[in-house]
Amino acid sequence: MSLLRQSRGFTPGGELHAWGLFSRNLWLDDMMGDLYTVLDLLAPHVEEPGYSGYFREEFNTEPTVFTFRDGTFGPLKL
Repeated sequence: MSLLRQSRGFTPGGELHAWGLFSRNLWLDDMMGDLYTVLDLLAPHVEEPGYSGYFREEFNTEPTVFTFRDGTFGPLKL
């Protein structure tokens, strides 16, 4: 897991930065609730809505993409 300060572009006042959290974890089926708790805690602090990452159940072939929006998170809605 890492927390990195990232460049988000430039403004007339200088470079704009934000924090990015990167993590790769194995969550057992009975621990998925813990992942939701972490995402619930992060969601109100996300500045910009949009893509946030994905999770994939161990035996699924396709990942579930999730987004942060309006202080919450959820699966990507197409």
